[in-house]
Amino acid sequence: NHHILEGFLKDHVTLKTGVPAHLQNSWESYYMEILMVTGLLAYIMNYIIGKNKNSRLAQAWFNSHRELLESNFALVGDDGTSKEGTSTGKLNQENEHIYNLWCSGRVCCEGMLIQLKFLKRQDLLNVLARMMRPVCDQVQVKVTLNDEDMDTFVFAVGSRKAMARLQKELQDLSEFCGDKPKSGAKYGIPESLAILSEMGEVTDGVMDNKMVHYLTTHADKIESIHFSDQFSGPKVMQEEGQPLKLPETKKTLLFTFNVPGMGNTSPKDMDSLLPLMNMVIYSIDKLKKLRLNREGKQKADRNRARVEENFLKHTHAQRQEAAQTRREEKKRAEKERIMNEEDPDRQRRLEVCVCIRGGTVRQKKLNRMVLHTRFSTR
Repeated sequence: NHHILEGFLKDHVTLKTGVPAHLQNSWESYYMEILMVTGLLAYIMNYIIGKNKNSRLAQAWFNSHRELLESNFALVGDDGTSKEGTSTGKLNQENEHIYNLWCSGRVCCEGMLIQLKFLKRQDLLNVLARMMRPVCDQVQVKVTLNDEDMDTFVFAVGSRKAMARLQKELQDLSEFCGDKPKSGAKYGIPESLAILSEMGEVTDGVMDNKMVHYLTTHADKIESIHFSDQFSGPKVMQEEGQPLKLPETKKTLLFTFNVPGMGNTSPKDMDSLLPLMNMVIYSIDKLKKLRLNREGKQKADRNRARVEENFLKHTHAQRQEAAQTRREEKKRAEKERIMNEEDPDRQRRLEVCVCIRGGTVRQKKLNRMVLHTRFSTR
């Protein structure tokens, strides 16, 4: 009777719910799969939304700047596919958050590369990280000048944090601007900005009324401005034993601008950067005219000679150390060869050859020292 009653109850449950009793709680085992599918859908949706927003911001920037760029450069938007260089009139998308624009065909500069570096809005993990630590989009401009169109000096102005960081990271600022970043209050710029300069004459020449107006009005958008005839990029750390080469330098202007909004950027925020592009054009024309006086030129030449001399001293010591290491390795290899020789007679002959070779080298060194002493006493 007990078994009959139990069967009746199971049938009753099945009829009532439409699902067998042993399957009613099975959805609990799919919680992990449901979470994974939900997370995947959220990632895909965020990717599409983030990518589209970056694309809209880039297009908004280009639409507001296009007229200014086309009026100052003959070629705007070369994608590098043509040997002659053709103006495409559009941004080149490097990936979902970086857009490039190459401009050329202007007096006194080889070209200008503009990079729109947006936040990785297409990456859900990056979006979550920015909730804890907000950051902003940036626009970076790199102008390469002709050699004859810029005098010899290094100068930078920007936020105090950026100046301290760049002085440690960049080769030219660390070598030619050894002093700590200084306040620009003397020129009337905000306390949030600091100056790195090779010499005071350069600062006085760069910081005219118009430049001070740009810096004061747009201080919150300016991360860094860097003018250099010795720009070679970040400090190069070579592997031990490799001889260092003096890095190639280019006369370069670098600008880094922060887009307003701290990540919550709108197309109108991109439009607000137009005055800063006017400052870039003004800086190109200004540096072509800026020339150091005689004393300033001599000081700049001495600074460059000092840096080159220090570099040669460092590389000379490194070359001597590398040569000594090679000699020791050669001696060690010869000793191992002698020790591994099984024939006693051949082993003795090898030892004699090594001793004779060593004596010959010492005799040559002694002869050179004697000749040097004779010539020096005459």
